[in-house]
Amino acid sequence: MRPIITTGAEPGRGDLMKEQSLAPAVEELWNTWEIHSMILVSLFLQVFLFLFAGKRMRSNSTLRRLVLWLAYLSADSVATFVLGHLAVRAIEPSDQGLMPFWAPFVLVHLGGQETMTAFSMQDNELWKRHLLNLVTQAAVAGYVVGKASWPDRRLKAALVLVFVSGFFKYAGRTLYLFFARPKFLKSPISWKLYGQGKTSYEDKRKRATEDMGKVLNRLSNGSTERPRFMESFSLTTDIMAGDAPLNTVRSITLAETGELPGMLDEFLCRDDHHNAYEYVGTLLVQCYSRLYTKGYVREGIADSLSKCKEGSSVGSGPVSKPKQISSNMVCTAIFQSIVYGGPTLFPYVAIPIALVLFAAAEKGDPLLHSRRGRVDIMVSYLLLVGAVVLDVSSIVSFIFSRFSSSKELWCQKLNQYNMINSAEVSECLRSIQEKFGCDVYDVALSMPIKEFILDTLLVSGTRKEWNIASTRGQLALHHRKATTSTLRALEESVRTGVDFPRSVLIIWHIATDICFRYSGDKDAATTYSADGLLKKHCYKQMSRELSNYIMYLVFKCGVMLTTYSHVEHDDTLYEIAKKLSLYRRQAGVNPGDHKDPVITKLLLSEETIKMEREESKEQVETSKVEHEGESSKEEERDEIVQLDHEESANDDNNDAAAEDHMKKLCQSAEALYSSPVLPRAREVAQELISIKDEAERWDLIAAVWAEMLYYTAPRCGAAFHAEHLAKGGEFATHVFVLMYLLGPFMPPPGA
Repeated sequence: MRPIITTGAEPGRGDLMKEQSLAPAVEELWNTWEIHSMILVSLFLQVFLFLFAGKRMRSNSTLRRLVLWLAYLSADSVATFVLGHLAVRAIEPSDQGLMPFWAPFVLVHLGGQETMTAFSMQDNELWKRHLLNLVTQAAVAGYVVGKASWPDRRLKAALVLVFVSGFFKYAGRTLYLFFARPKFLKSPISWKLYGQGKTSYEDKRKRATEDMGKVLNRLSNGSTERPRFMESFSLTTDIMAGDAPLNTVRSITLAETGELPGMLDEFLCRDDHHNAYEYVGTLLVQCYSRLYTKGYVREGIADSLSKCKEGSSVGSGPVSKPKQISSNMVCTAIFQSIVYGGPTLFPYVAIPIALVLFAAAEKGDPLLHSRRGRVDIMVSYLLLVGAVVLDVSSIVSFIFSRFSSSKELWCQKLNQYNMINSAEVSECLRSIQEKFGCDVYDVALSMPIKEFILDTLLVSGTRKEWNIASTRGQLALHHRKATTSTLRALEESVRTGVDFPRSVLIIWHIATDICFRYSGDKDAATTYSADGLLKKHCYKQMSRELSNYIMYLVFKCGVMLTTYSHVEHDDTLYEIAKKLSLYRRQAGVNPGDHKDPVITKLLLSEETIKMEREESKEQVETSKVEHEGESSKEEERDEIVQLDHEESANDDNNDAAAEDHMKKLCQSAEALYSSPVLPRAREVAQELISIKDEAERWDLIAAVWAEMLYYTAPRCGAAFHAEHLAKGGEFATHVFVLMYLLGPFMPPPGA
């Protein structure tokens, strides 16, 4: 065969040749300008983090958090990439121009911005990794700087100033990560308890009355009263570090002496007592700053200077003792400013000086003004000016944050998860929603909910009900005994022996949703006055929102969630979805038509109740037979053991204890595997619906959910509260802080 000869005129041949000729050109272009472009990308990432990192404190947007996470990770990666390429270029004998001058800026960028040192609490645990990176990256940057050969001393001086500034910035970031790690936060708690044990009871009482008065005044002043540095520091160590926070000695002392209920009653009568949420929000902003930003040292220095100013105004009188106190404050402020503020403040002075030196050196050296040199000069100016602008902007924003009272301190949202809503969609769609978190939505936190939660807590304090964090609705039923005295299912549902996720799931969430969808007493609504209708609607709406919110905390955030409760949640969800789908097929109802009447009719129908009661009876009987068989075998074994140990009284006691323990295990197993889910929730719903006065019904339901929130908030755990400060905040955290400040409402250790 003759060989096939191809020519340049063959179709597609010219495009291939063009692509082959373009590839080296693009590669050469990239090799020439890659460092220029990447160092500018690194600067852009720093500007982006400075502008938008602080906004995550006031937003719970998943998309915004994802973008910030990518920028946070990319900032370190890009900076390390640039420094590595600068080190490679430093080996080459060719003239590097001004590129070695950019190596110290990599350290400046690795030092991060004032608004963000860590993305999450896990990043604070990685301080050792950052310490190792500090040593290696500083060594590489020092190598690049050492290879620079510029005759102008002003350029070398500017290079050294930027290098030292970058080292201090990166070292400062590592130090902030070290200070914000959970292990370090827990260390002051033992010293605090030790110091409290050394104080006499009389001194505690006098100081407690004075301190509680100050706390209540600050709460009523709201965001206009800026929290002291040590107050936010104490809150961070007590709440964000300790998994089981203790009540303050102040609140315990005043509760024991009987003074606290009167103080809380007086605070409740103030018109501005709801400003407490603003003060708590300001306090949590400082906690966020302590954990995730570089504002920790600044706040401490500013607080010391403000105390020094107050001391000097007091010390201007004729008494010599205040003058001595004032001088001590001045010395303390100066010492803190030098030791802690020196390395922090050095870059703010050094980089502007470096900018001036670089400008003078650039104008006096004509060799730098070549075609490529002009681009290097432009990039160098951008890096210097960008660093100065970011530093000045951080100082200005810090000053404004101290003197401005922003109302938007957190996202003011309540995340919602409704199990019956999830059961309404198909199984395939439900699994997709669960995978991507689409089954959770949020609603705006209304002022009535905030007022109701705070007022209920204060009223409990005036009644000396300090155990409200452990009652789970028992107090609400007790105070409404005239209405609920004959409703046994309600009392059974809130007893402490029931697993909390189980009681939330089985008894109250489903029951609340059934009552919310129930339309049987719409005709009776006309008998209410306008205020009564408004109150009923308000309690009805807040009850459902609190129910969905606590469901979100338990089943989506894993607060106090046990493995069995999670499995039971899935089984109940599947059971409701199956019954709902079957009922709609039989009744010929579309999924979107009249969903509330359909669900209510299904869950409250007599046929469904009878069927499930029969199923539950069969399960209980089967379980009893199994347990009887097991118990008979155990009795035979116990008889044999008892015959062998008749002479020993101690062994008899041990056998009795073992038998009692086995009895409890059988009872718990029976409750675990044979207790029906939906019938118990339906019984509670029916008893609630039997309360004819709808306003009283929803007042009771709202009070029960308030107690469940008081139960949940202290048990979320320190990691939950700390993590969610960087995710827009949680209402449970604000309630937790209010309980911590207003009285001994914290549950006892181990409860």
